[in-house]
Amino acid sequence: MEIAVISDIHGNYAALQAVIDMSMSRGITRFIFLGDYVTDCPDPQKTMEKIYVLKQYFDCTFVRGNREEYLLNYRANGEKGWHKGSASGSLLYSYNNLTGKDLDFFDSMPIYTVWQEGNCTPMDVCHGSPEKAGELLFKDKRNTKRVLTHLKTDYLLHGHNHVQDSYIYRGKRSINPGSVGIPWYYGGKAQFAILHSQGKAWEEELIQLDYDRDEILNAFQGTQLMEMAPAWAAISMHTIRTGVDLNQTILLRAMRLCEEDNGTVTWPDIPEKYWAIALRENNIDLFGRDIPKKE
Repeated sequence: MEIAVISDIHGNYAALQAVIDMSMSRGITRFIFLGDYVTDCPDPQKTMEKIYVLKQYFDCTFVRGNREEYLLNYRANGEKGWHKGSASGSLLYSYNNLTGKDLDFFDSMPIYTVWQEGNCTPMDVCHGSPEKAGELLFKDKRNTKRVLTHLKTDYLLHGHNHVQDSYIYRGKRSINPGSVGIPWYYGGKAQFAILHSQGKAWEEELIQLDYDRDEILNAFQGTQLMEMAPAWAAISMHTIRTGVDLNQTILLRAMRLCEEDNGTVTWPDIPEKYWAIALRENNIDLFGRDIPKKE
């Protein structure tokens, strides 16, 4: 048996299509999705359409990511708190371009499940961790060891931190397929995993896949996303281009600049001028391109 494991699409439908095409070429008909389907890239409906087609015709398992939880909490709390601007504008853009069907689909997903089929070895499946969709599990960290120690099975499939990796602790293996849509490292290639089994142990094949990035990069310029969240869109485009993720670096710098000028800072009320300064300090323009450093 072979299973494609897909995580952290973040609305990058061009990368998702490349992953689907490769999986189909290998004859794969089973998919496990680990959450963060949308946000960060334009036209989230294009991503959802591809997911719905796979769901209709193939064997798919879905868990909810932290981004889906953000969207559901926004709906549950009366659609308050987000506004135009790079701190929350990307989330608001995605929310406004999703349907009730999409949100209900996210709401139907668990944050954790145990996958099992026939005589195949079962696996724990989540986005962040079995307890929290937003928990980060990095190799050798104490919380990762704790989670692996208490697994119901010998395998954990998880995403969230965008670092493609496999790690064994006390006989338990965690497998992170990496991010399809906003990938770290490998020059920005889309990342996913294919699991292989003859009925007992699973073996992971960690894949880095190049694709036509111009399709998704050009799409940014034809939507309201760059108007709603200009700096955040630039950061996303830069990561797609390079595989270098600077979202936390730039966010924290923008917050620090705001605090230095105003004595306080409250997310998401961070004026765009501070985002622009933080982008420039990191040599990134508003199209996610590297600005040549001055000699």
